[in-house]
Amino acid sequence: MPSRTPRSSDSPKQKPRRASGRPFADATVGRDIILDATVLLLKSRTPEQLSISEIALAAGVTRALVRYYFSDLRGLLGEVTERLMGELQDRMGKALQMRGTVTERVHQRLLLRLEFMREHPHFERLALSEIYHSGSGDAMPDSESPLKRTTRRGLELTSLLLNDSPASTVDPRFVHLAILSVSAFLPNAQPLLVELFGHGAKAERKINEYLWFVSALLADRIEQGDPPDGAAPSPAGKKTAQRTASR
Repeated sequence: MPSRTPRSSDSPKQKPRRASGRPFADATVGRDIILDATVLLLKSRTPEQLSISEIALAAGVTRALVRYYFSDLRGLLGEVTERLMGELQDRMGKALQMRGTVTERVHQRLLLRLEFMREHPHFERLALSEIYHSGSGDAMPDSESPLKRTTRRGLELTSLLLNDSPASTVDPRFVHLAILSVSAFLPNAQPLLVELFGHGAKAERKINEYLWFVSALLADRIEQGDPPDGAAPSPAGKKTAQRTASR
């Protein structure tokens, strides 16, 4: 009896060979899911405590997929930081479109930043390492560096405050730095705040009163403007100088 020639359908089926590139993953899996998982982990973990393995597990993806999108942990943290910065600046942009006095608008910006820092306790550290000290990179034009983009957008938001005082001559960079300094210090000075104001609702009211205090100082300077070089200080400035000299 002649031997039967095997047909191609009788041969064991072989899995198609996967082309190199993006690892297999569900169609709904992507960068956003990994970024969301990292942001959530950073609410309770420091950046130094995170690992690619932990992030992949939290996102429900493979480590290879995380590395495909972000190369390494540093790349992932850099994108997370820029995303959070963009979210913060978008919130402030919407808030500054509301009407109000200069004092009220400065207070709203300070309060938003403080609330954001509390929501994301490690954001300031990430911003320092991944934006302010990141450098522009060899392959990135300096005009497109994270620091350039963040600073440009921040100054645009500060300019919205000055639009209500067209006669003001204050340097918007000074206002920008003052707002950043206050809102960055408070979340990291919790022991000092407890020592000064205690705990609970009363302490929170005192912190808010401090924000109003700073807001009034900044608003006064914005509306008054800076005196020209060599000009005599305002009467209020003279009184302050006299009190300081008499101590």
